[in-house]
Amino acid sequence: MTLDTHTGLPRFQQVRLILRDRLRSGLYETGMPMPGERQLAEEFGVARVTVRAALARLQEEGLVTRMRGKGTVPTVRQGRAQASTVPHVSGGLLDNIVSVSMRTRVQVLEWRRMPAPPSVSTALGLPPGAPVLKVVRVRKFKTQPIAYTVVYVPGDLAGALDRHTLQDTPMLVALQQHGVEVVSAEQTLGAAVADLDVARILRIAPGVPLLRVSRVASDSKGRPVQFLVGLYHPERYTYQMRLSRAGASTNVWIDADQH
Repeated sequence: MTLDTHTGLPRFQQVRLILRDRLRSGLYETGMPMPGERQLAEEFGVARVTVRAALARLQEEGLVTRMRGKGTVPTVRQGRAQASTVPHVSGGLLDNIVSVSMRTRVQVLEWRRMPAPPSVSTALGLPPGAPVLKVVRVRKFKTQPIAYTVVYVPGDLAGALDRHTLQDTPMLVALQQHGVEVVSAEQTLGAAVADLDVARILRIAPGVPLLRVSRVASDSKGRPVQFLVGLYHPERYTYQMRLSRAGASTNVWIDADQH
């Protein structure tokens, strides 16, 4: 198989994506060794170090285990069986988001008080230029960045969200601990492309399409208490919605997260 030299993706990423699709389709049997590095390198026409890098990423995602003397072994049956192995979290989408947050690590890139820009004051129902707290974070799963988020909250809630707290506690949980019960949210999903800064943080090429989430969360009194704009890695973050006439349930999970 010849790799595409015009995609802009590094070779190890192309090999990783091909092997990932094979794992999902069940081509490689769970518990049985995959083809070795040398065989895969010959198949793709790349150096063994390229294959090794691709397999290392797949191991970080939890899709394979590299065992001394046995080679690389698929760890989870993918493909059609995936729907039953995707973690299901009872409760609504907000509970699901908190659950996902508890399984990841966050690095706070920016934490500062500032006057609300027009779009932020509109989203939070504040007067123009009202004080808000801006928090920029990158969220990681198994050392891999999955999301870049910019969040604004009204200035009077900043005390519940000090920088140290947000390193270890999901923002919705920190608000709840401060007596703010978030009960609803309006969310919009769309698309964006990675600019230079976001591409560097998410470790992808500039211009790669991203999932864009815009969310305004409100408390039990209907007051907007959080405005979030998130950019999510296209290969590591998944939304699933089940729709029916009686209602709907929505889950969000990190790709390859089986816990």
